[in-house]
Amino acid sequence: MLAGWLIAPAILLAIGTGDATGVGATRVVEGPVVLHGSISDQWGGHTFGYLVQGETGVFWSARLHDSDGATPTPIVGQHPASGSSLRRHVTTISRDEPRLKGWNPPQMVRSPDGHLHVFVGVDRRTDNPNVGSGRVRYFRSERPEDISSLVDRSDLLPPTPPFEDYHLRMNAGISRDGSRVALVILAVSPTGAFSFNTPVLLVGEREGRDFVFRPPVQYAEPMGLFYPQVAATDSGIVVVGQVWDEKVEKTSSARLLHIDWDGTLVHREDFPADGPGQHFVYDMRPATADTWDRLILYATAAPDAHVTATHEFWQYDVPSRQLRLLRSLEVPYGMSNAGKWLPASDNYSVFVNNPSMGRILIWEGDILGGGEVLRREMPTVDVLRLGYEATSYLFAPNPLQGSVYSPEAIAFAADSFNANRQDGASGPNSLLMWRLRLEAPVAATR
Repeated sequence: MLAGWLIAPAILLAIGTGDATGVGATRVVEGPVVLHGSISDQWGGHTFGYLVQGETGVFWSARLHDSDGATPTPIVGQHPASGSSLRRHVTTISRDEPRLKGWNPPQMVRSPDGHLHVFVGVDRRTDNPNVGSGRVRYFRSERPEDISSLVDRSDLLPPTPPFEDYHLRMNAGISRDGSRVALVILAVSPTGAFSFNTPVLLVGEREGRDFVFRPPVQYAEPMGLFYPQVAATDSGIVVVGQVWDEKVEKTSSARLLHIDWDGTLVHREDFPADGPGQHFVYDMRPATADTWDRLILYATAAPDAHVTATHEFWQYDVPSRQLRLLRSLEVPYGMSNAGKWLPASDNYSVFVNNPSMGRILIWEGDILGGGEVLRREMPTVDVLRLGYEATSYLFAPNPLQGSVYSPEAIAFAADSFNANRQDGASGPNSLLMWRLRLEAPVAATR
């Protein structure tokens, strides 16, 4: 394991209001660590996790880079925390599949007992070249906090009828007590028996070490290529994803769907989209690790005019089904893009994003309130200085996938382009990881 690095002096810019007398103390305490040096693109990394933090280390998922672009092999791996006896390891997930077309990057959740539950989609060729035959495979780690050996439990997923196949843009969330998991996915029909991209929910209930899944249920009408984020709360399942408004040209937005545990839609709300541009929700996580009734959602509004953009932070109160905007920060258009919000205390949090495909930015302060926010550039997280060509996505462990969250050492990772990557290729990339220690300023006045 690489030793932790001390950061060089950061570049600071205040974008909020008031005079700060303290200096943000967020530090890089480990990294960059190369989790893997030859993976394929982590598509959808702005909404999917690919990173789970446990008690003993960090667990990650990806696909191996395949130079001929045929069928990138899904892999999962682990990296130990400081002082842990966990060993670094990479596990290959493969099995014989008829008419194999490709694999999706695995999605993982961690149950409170430390077991890792891995869902991976396999796409198979059909007689219709425009429609694949999608299936989901389910694996569980043989031991807690150890991804080096997996048990295939795909038999615990129900048959697909009345749904025929799946479009594999899927995600999963686990309840705080680990008793239930919610897997959301899109169903497709090669025969046209139902509408393309029908949103489907599969609920798994814990039996022994595994989740046993109920039959899939449709929870909403078809709505295009829906990239879901999932919160499995006591008051139901909250799903947020991207939608396109066909009535307004070049306008895209986000939609929140709240479903009860029986699969019935109980609330639906679209985020505002005031004209052409991208209005997406890129992150959803609990307000605190102990408070799952309030979800914080990060969105970006990037108008087609490409002049200014906004980082938006919303709150969804799950029991009351109320969505409200907490704060909007206007920034130059080039500083928008996806990111992850990481809470440190009631009035201090950190937001990490990569607006320029290389320069990772750290925003810190009273982000959800009205206080000052500092933007910082840290050389140790600048992938261009490290010899990489760009970074595509950032992802960070989320309690909604069962991650153990600690501001003392919270990981985040970047899917970074290797110097030998060719134009138009899907890799090779390196999966780089850092750990941050989130600490509020010593003192501040407003």
